[in-house]
Amino acid sequence: MNAIGNLTPAARCVQSQKENPGGAGNTPGLMSLASPFRQRRTNASDMKNLSPPRGRAKVLRDAFALLLHRTRRRVRGNTRSVATLEMQAQHVAYLLERIHPRTPLERLTPKRIARVLELEAQGRRGRELSGGTLRKRASTLKQALELAGRRPRLPEIPYVYEPKAEHLENYTDYCRIRDALPVHRRRFFAAGVWTGQRHKDLEGMRREDFDPDAGWVRVRSSKTARGRGRAAVRVHAAPELVAELAAHWRTLAPGAKLLDSWPHISSQLTRLSERLGLPRTTAHRLRHTFFTWYVRANGFSAELLELGGWRDLTMPSRVYAHASPVRLREQIERTHQLVVERRGSPKISRKRAGTRRRPDGPNDVGDVGAEYTDVPGPCPSGPASAEQVAIVVNSDGNRPVGAEGIEPSTNGLRVRLTDGQQLSRAAADPLGLLHGEAHASSKEQ
Repeated sequence: MNAIGNLTPAARCVQSQKENPGGAGNTPGLMSLASPFRQRRTNASDMKNLSPPRGRAKVLRDAFALLLHRTRRRVRGNTRSVATLEMQAQHVAYLLERIHPRTPLERLTPKRIARVLELEAQGRRGRELSGGTLRKRASTLKQALELAGRRPRLPEIPYVYEPKAEHLENYTDYCRIRDALPVHRRRFFAAGVWTGQRHKDLEGMRREDFDPDAGWVRVRSSKTARGRGRAAVRVHAAPELVAELAAHWRTLAPGAKLLDSWPHISSQLTRLSERLGLPRTTAHRLRHTFFTWYVRANGFSAELLELGGWRDLTMPSRVYAHASPVRLREQIERTHQLVVERRGSPKISRKRAGTRRRPDGPNDVGDVGAEYTDVPGPCPSGPASAEQVAIVVNSDGNRPVGAEGIEPSTNGLRVRLTDGQQLSRAAADPLGLLHGEAHASSKEQ
């Protein structure tokens, strides 16, 4: 028996890794899943503290260090949230369980990356990874390789986002779960339903984030870095929330946590909801409950973005679209009721009526409101008045306005002279405006 045969399973795996750093089988760089030694799970908190390499990244660990260092800088610049850094560090930890940290980057071919993602899709603890989580993990690997100067070709991950905004249907279901919880859990449950915050933001609430006497509560969204530096927004507190937290709030010291931590909240709520015969309830579904009720009552609005911490309506419109039909049905019914009940007499078009009615008010044609046709009447005869002639004289006061051969207006109508027609000087120029010009022209001739 060789020396390796006398070693323990853990020592044999370590010795095998030294002799074959590429891993097991025909896939260099991958950890052997069939090995009797299970590698210690990489701690995500250790990944966040990785220091970037001084020179160019040559191995996978250095590439991940560059990625996490960039994310830390963005968190300090308030363009990324702490939750994003934690999630990215967790993806790195999982990937380093599949790939050896000192694997050279040139050995990460598209075929081997596809094999890694195939293993990741199988998940852990017997549960397969969802398409969304697998895409995020692949994106983490791709960004790290790009920062290291590589251009990886990742396989296409077929995935169609189908939001599952499962929620408590009504207030009765809310009361059944609330009444079945102990007092210190009731407060956490009520805060989750009536503020719509995520589990981590609920645990971070302090006494100063709530005032039952003034009736307001501060709501946070650390995942989306709400407001680019504005950590919280103060909103009106629901009466149900005030009733649950007011007595407890008065017993707290300044700076104390408002809510007790609730570990394993999702598993406990799931067992409780199943025992009560209600749909499966988790910590995040408390948030879905609040925003489903909000959209159902108020629709998609700017206040919805302020409460949820979203930048636009892209995500809430997809997740909470199931609440829209109720809102839209009410709006359509109100519109139909408004139109039907206030419908007036039908209007008659001018073509069908054949005649038009002048607007009410004084006029110089006939009686007020009298019907008339579009056929013009005869041109009035007689010389033009002084006011009518003054209208067609331009600013210099010497020449009448109009094209050649067109006389000044007469009673609002312009008459073109035909051959052989002559107007007397008194009729054409009653004020003598043209006499001086005609006399000057005769002198020049």
